[in-house]
Amino acid sequence: MTATNARAGTTELTIDQAYTRLCQDLPAPAGTQSLALRAARGRVLAQALVAAHDLPGQDVSAMDGYVVRATDLAHGAQVLPVAGSILAGHGLAQALPPGQCARIMTGAPLPPGGNAVVVLEQAQALADGRVLLPGPVAPGANCRPRGEHVRQGDPVLPAGRRLRAADLALAAALGCATVMVYRQLRVGVFSTGDELHDAPASLPAAGAYDSNRPLLLAALDAAAIDAIDLGICRDDPAALQQLIERAWDLGLDALLASGGAAQGDADLVRALGGVEFLALAVRPGRGIVHGWLRRGSAALLLLGLPGNAVAAYVLAHLLALPLLSRLAGAAAAAPPRPIALAAARELHTRAGRIELRRARLIFDAAGNCSVDPLAEQGSAMLRSVCAAQAIVAVGPSAHYRAGELLPTYLLSAFEDPHQPE
Repeated sequence: MTATNARAGTTELTIDQAYTRLCQDLPAPAGTQSLALRAARGRVLAQALVAAHDLPGQDVSAMDGYVVRATDLAHGAQVLPVAGSILAGHGLAQALPPGQCARIMTGAPLPPGGNAVVVLEQAQALADGRVLLPGPVAPGANCRPRGEHVRQGDPVLPAGRRLRAADLALAAALGCATVMVYRQLRVGVFSTGDELHDAPASLPAAGAYDSNRPLLLAALDAAAIDAIDLGICRDDPAALQQLIERAWDLGLDALLASGGAAQGDADLVRALGGVEFLALAVRPGRGIVHGWLRRGSAALLLLGLPGNAVAAYVLAHLLALPLLSRLAGAAAAAPPRPIALAAARELHTRAGRIELRRARLIFDAAGNCSVDPLAEQGSAMLRSVCAAQAIVAVGPSAHYRAGELLPTYLLSAFEDPHQPE
């Protein structure tokens, strides 16, 4: 839904509309590097991973038990002599003779002639070294054929995928020691405001400690983005220009600012040339500043978030981080998707806009989950984010009954950017 703010005379966008707008001018990711698997979690794959061999590489047992020729048990249970034992990583010295079986472990290769496995629990070992096996048994029972999982030449991971732990395990299983990834994005983070200070400095009467910068630096670290702390920028245009020059000198790809993005007299970020303010139909977080700063042929993305801590947290995770992930090469990067959960009680809001309320999850005796907004909803009340498990979108209707389904963002999805894409 696109809304119009009558007082300001501006068009307010939904999160998805804003994200589409922000993505319009993104360039292709620049530069690649070969990276050891241990260091690649969270990085973006630059080349599709293609299987160099079958997985498994041969027919193997899926269970501990006894490998047989299925024809030997075609007419029912049989007592068979045990020709030997096969461990994972080892084979039988010869083909499995007709009328015999072999002890076999999970993952061990099937011997020539063997084509079925009777699980250990169904076998009865006899005193003379033979074993009683039930039958009949189907060919292929409890076996994993060569290439069952992956065939040589299969593309198993696409370029543009943000790598998770399971992706790296699959790459290792296919014999990869390294993967080709896009160059790590380098993003400078700063906060604006004469009132801001960093601990452990003592605070003057009108001062406040900067919480937004630590929040954003931690979020970028979690997203495998190289975050550079540029400190606090005073409410002075010359100070902001010096900070931007420093960003150029450091060769950064983007700047992520908090504060200075509204319409106040000291809102320097919004006043920069070449930037645009996108008004959003959500509260908290009335909008985001974005634009490309240019010096010669080089370009530097600027994103300006609100100064209030909760608004900065929400828009960082709904817009800034997905956009930076896309800039880093993640082809499927997008704002987190809400799930539908029932309202735990009746809710009221101002009609025509979306309120993103911090909430807790409630589970009844049957395991059904509902969502209940917290009492504290101020845009500067960071403690409410710490106490919440979700953010529920209430609106644009003015009234919701208990039990009505509402779009709900799980904070676990915010905090873990390595979700499947």
